[in-house]
Amino acid sequence: MAVALSYADTGGVADCNTSEEAEMENKTVRHSLLDASDEVAGATAGLAASWSRSREAGLQPHVTMSDAMLDATALRLLREANEQLITVALPELENLYCQIAGTNSAVLLADANGVILERQGDPAFRERSQSVALRPGACWGEADRGTNAIGLALTEGRCASVHGAEHFLACNTFLTCAATPIRNAAGTIVGLLDVSGDQPARQLHALGLVRMGARMIENRMLMAEFPDAFYLRFHARPELVGTLGEGIAVISASGHLLAMNAVAHAHFKTARAGTPITDYFELSGDLLASLFGHLVPIKTTYGLLVHALVAGKDKPLTPFIVPEIKPPLKQIDESFAELQVGDFRIAEAGRRALRVVEQNIPVLIEGETGTGKEWLVRAVHKRSSRSDKPLITVNCAAIPETLAEAELFGYTPGAFTGANRDGAPGRLVEADGGILFLDEVGDMPLELQTRLLRVLQEREVVPVGGTTPRPVNFLLLSATHQHLASLVEEGRFRSDLFYRLCGLNISLPPLRQRGDLRALIQRMVAEIDPGVLVSKAAMGQLLAHHWPGNLRELDNVLRTAMALRSSANQLDVADLPMPANRQPTLKSRESELMADAIARHGGNFSAAARELGVSRSTLYRRLQSADLKMREKPVS
Repeated sequence: MAVALSYADTGGVADCNTSEEAEMENKTVRHSLLDASDEVAGATAGLAASWSRSREAGLQPHVTMSDAMLDATALRLLREANEQLITVALPELENLYCQIAGTNSAVLLADANGVILERQGDPAFRERSQSVALRPGACWGEADRGTNAIGLALTEGRCASVHGAEHFLACNTFLTCAATPIRNAAGTIVGLLDVSGDQPARQLHALGLVRMGARMIENRMLMAEFPDAFYLRFHARPELVGTLGEGIAVISASGHLLAMNAVAHAHFKTARAGTPITDYFELSGDLLASLFGHLVPIKTTYGLLVHALVAGKDKPLTPFIVPEIKPPLKQIDESFAELQVGDFRIAEAGRRALRVVEQNIPVLIEGETGTGKEWLVRAVHKRSSRSDKPLITVNCAAIPETLAEAELFGYTPGAFTGANRDGAPGRLVEADGGILFLDEVGDMPLELQTRLLRVLQEREVVPVGGTTPRPVNFLLLSATHQHLASLVEEGRFRSDLFYRLCGLNISLPPLRQRGDLRALIQRMVAEIDPGVLVSKAAMGQLLAHHWPGNLRELDNVLRTAMALRSSANQLDVADLPMPANRQPTLKSRESELMADAIARHGGNFSAAARELGVSRSTLYRRLQSADLKMREKPVS
């Protein structure tokens, strides 16, 4: 099952060669280069709603916010977490600053929560901008600084321009700012680019600059994410291939689509990763090979003539030219179809985990009990380069504390009373060459965390009772039903171990939030007995159930119901082993929605409040009213 590529702010596309082609293209894409008045009108839309949100957040125009700042340690950790974004964006920050130097302005890079990571600007502007914390470590989300370009662009997911008195806080009214989101290949906002200055008039060019800068950063990120792929670059005008207006389709050696940039996605809005590139361009294998390093006119499958070339590795696309050469086994099935039946978040989680862990970067999977964390790990192992090596699972919550070290690190003969006389290698040594999966890692005792950290740093294991270290080589995945960052704040989990485990954090949605629940129920029933249908009434009750036990509970319910069913061909309400769902009260439903939103956003109350459409202060008040004890995670 292929995954639909998505991009929320697709931007512009190539010019057309003929009036007929121009008409066709206008129906399928929108242009990126707007005239200045249209651009400003679009970018300043939503100011009234932003002011309203700022008031709901409890902000007051004449009260300066001074608490939305990270300390030096938190900022350092945040920069480390955004290292790839910063590395890719810094050249563009320098380029933008060269263009605005001497205009009393600064270029800013913020993370996906609106926290400023980097700043390059005029020295004359520094002193005044510092007075309003326009510097690294400051959070410029709407809930913290009121209406401003970074906060508005983040909240509404589009470019934004805020000038002078349009800022909510009076202390910021000397600023004129323009910002735009930076998105990854999947369309997720990973940062923001902003130009802010001390100017008496709105800078009409600033918005165009940040949009072009963001496009450059996005294209660089795309290529950094797929360093070994090929890039089919195209434009309707040959002289514009290689410019910001070009479309880029990332393709594998076998000629299959991996990803697209914003311009390409504007041409092919229904493009899906894993499909042949010939679904989008009229190409044969030989013609695609001829594009390597050479500009050639080709047509899209909807009839638009473009000029294209292929760049990438210094070798031809031989697996595509000779279709009978199949891709490696691990590339055959990247859809993770066994984990989902239409909820592409699950498939995307699997793809990201596989891609990252193959680079020996640890992956941490978070989610409620029963959401399928272990299933995801098994699916990743099956598709990995170590699929023929062991997958060693350690349930950190089930190991007796007194035996934990011996279980993990092994022991020498006679190391302790009751030990096996031959000793034992330990689970980490057993995982050597394969994959180690630490399940329920949040329940690991603090003392054991210290030993594990040392092993992960040195990649050597010293068994209990021994002195000679043994080198180990394994890929690492971990899972927990808890929020590890919150445990770190409470002192129940070592921060240094957390960052060793969390190279990539993946959050699996609970069953009640999955978009493929109906299809999932039908598939699970069919796997038990293909001839049985689920009645409309039974399906309605199954869909309405809260499923606190998630997939594990659903599996038990369906297996029990199938065993008890009165009809050979149909599963009905009377067969279900759970009581009929009571209508939840408004208050209980509100509590569930608040708790779910906070969990989805990793304890970030501001982000949860935005999703729920309320202010952060309103969220606090309702949590207290519902007596929900939830801790907020600092913006980082």
